[in-house]
Amino acid sequence: MAGLAADEAAEAIATASARLAATGARAETERLRGAARLLAEAPEALDAVAAVLDAHEAPPSAPVSGDDAVAHWAAVFDRAGARSPEASVALYSLGRPALLDAVTDEIVAWLAAQGLLGAERRVLDLGCGIGRFLVALAPRVALIVGTEVSAVMARTARARSRDHRNVAVLRTGGRDLAPFRDETFDLVLAVDTMPYLVAAGVAERHVVEAFRVLRPGGSLVALNWSYGGDIATDRAAVASLAERSGLAVRVNGSHPFRGWDGAAFLLHRAGAFV
Repeated sequence: MAGLAADEAAEAIATASARLAATGARAETERLRGAARLLAEAPEALDAVAAVLDAHEAPPSAPVSGDDAVAHWAAVFDRAGARSPEASVALYSLGRPALLDAVTDEIVAWLAAQGLLGAERRVLDLGCGIGRFLVALAPRVALIVGTEVSAVMARTARARSRDHRNVAVLRTGGRDLAPFRDETFDLVLAVDTMPYLVAAGVAERHVVEAFRVLRPGGSLVALNWSYGGDIATDRAAVASLAERSGLAVRVNGSHPFRGWDGAAFLLHRAGAFV
């Protein structure tokens, strides 16, 4: 069945590409041809994407905010993580580890360029997923703690990071940062996590909590703020929330990555590292 689905998709793309070429739409034709090449190289990608999208299908009664929403998203990622670990945390990876690793490396390089990493730094990876940043950052920092609401994701993250002694994974309720003491971390990192906190209505609570758990001079990095599709609205929301929370905006919705269209937000707590 999977092969048939891929064959049907390839045929549909080829037909659409031929029709576009006949109209002279070169850019659109080339994009479709690129999709055809990708499908030919990795026919399993179609199954990975379909599986994750199916896991995200919400019933009509799905909660839209509050504690029930957090539980809803935990269940969604339990299903998605069981079907395709890589695609579940980054659909653009098409379930292919090499694609996900390339973007992970690019993000780590950006964090380093911002001066956010170092042998004495302690990091909180908020919504750590399958542990991609736990593994990537462990050699570059003193300690990294990952939080996760999904039991499946947390289990995968622990397994993938088990060789690193400076990594810990904690399954939390996803409502706040209550398990952590004041001024514990130098960096709070949220990669594609804030959109779900925004949807659940707990984003502001997490930003306020981030200020609390950050040491003076620490930073909150959110890569993607929401999935609303309006970067101007996201920038305004982040600026307003940062002001109310005592954080200064250093980067507000830039797009610094070549392999991923994620928007970068960097908020800073005043003071010096101690």
